[in-house]
Amino acid sequence: MSAGQVRIVTRFEVSRTIRRPQFWVAALLLPAVLAVMVAVLTWAGTNTPAASEQISFEYADDSGLISETAAAQFGGRPAGQDAEQRTKDGQLVAYLHFPADPTTDPVEIHAKDRGLVHNADYTALARGLYTASVDTTLDTSTAALVRAIPATTIHAYADGEPAGGLGAMILPGLLAVLLLLIVTLLGNQMLNSTVEEKENRISEMILVSLPARALIQGKILALAVLGLVQIGIVALSGVLIYAIAAPGMDLDFLGIGDIVVDPLRVALGLALLLGGLLTLTALLVLAGAAMPSAKDAAPFYSTVVIVMIAPFYFITAVLFTPASPMVTILTFFPVSSPMTALLLNATGALDPWVGAGIAIGLFVVGALILRLAVAAFQRGVIQYDQRLRLKDVLPLGA
Repeated sequence: MSAGQVRIVTRFEVSRTIRRPQFWVAALLLPAVLAVMVAVLTWAGTNTPAASEQISFEYADDSGLISETAAAQFGGRPAGQDAEQRTKDGQLVAYLHFPADPTTDPVEIHAKDRGLVHNADYTALARGLYTASVDTTLDTSTAALVRAIPATTIHAYADGEPAGGLGAMILPGLLAVLLLLIVTLLGNQMLNSTVEEKENRISEMILVSLPARALIQGKILALAVLGLVQIGIVALSGVLIYAIAAPGMDLDFLGIGDIVVDPLRVALGLALLLGGLLTLTALLVLAGAAMPSAKDAAPFYSTVVIVMIAPFYFITAVLFTPASPMVTILTFFPVSSPMTALLLNATGALDPWVGAGIAIGLFVVGALILRLAVAAFQRGVIQYDQRLRLKDVLPLGA
């Protein structure tokens, strides 16, 4: 096998794929969805309903705490005769009856129905009036102290150094998103990369001029190039969408702050990403090589994706109890390991030495599976009308 043969296969696979419309549809679909979502959010933000009009109401006060001045500011006045009945008859919008002890007994509210959502405005009105009335019995400084919520500044440390917080999770977390994107966008192509030639019955002719190892390696390199193209499209589109939408969107509520670059966590995340991609790609290529048709191979793609994203089903345990048995199993099981390890690395819960061991293990497992894929493709050329079993492949892969 020569490097030239691998380059020929890579060039052919890349050129053949980028000429297909479905490749560009898949690459542009996610940016299009993101653009639509941002446009809808921006439109919703600029078309929020105006503040509701002040509610006209009457009130009765058994507690002696309600201030007439405060009530007038809220649009209310002391209750007249038969206020409750007039509310039922539709002559009065709302009638509030404050009990003798509002700390233990509820405020009774009789009001015109404004719908499930806006009926909550009556509760807010009663609470606001009560709070404003109590504040009138206190001096300004005491009222400010009672209502104030102390601000806090957290200084967290890890190994004697300031912890990066949420800002340090951004870059390692994006690597987990990147793994999900690559497998989602290219997973089917990984699976069909070997089954296509078998299904078209041209694999025998290909192997006359190319060894199976060169063919498989060329296809995997082509997948890597295509993955970079698609991820580049998504990344550039994301930056463009952000640049256009950022001036009209308030992102401060996310509380991200400045992005902190932790070289160790980023490097470890890259190693886990590459090792995970090798393992998952080799597994899908093996499944394609062992199946007689794309229809037979399709269920394996769904299975691999479901197991790969299994950490999201247990995200609470991953975030809050990373040492639990379930998270440990997900961390060291080869298919779910890449995503779990990337999430733990993003939160800082993954020990660097353990993470390095997982990354090395993924590369080793991926290389072994890739060797089995080559053997399966060689055997599948001969036995192309039925599925291969493990015992059919192991002698050739040994």
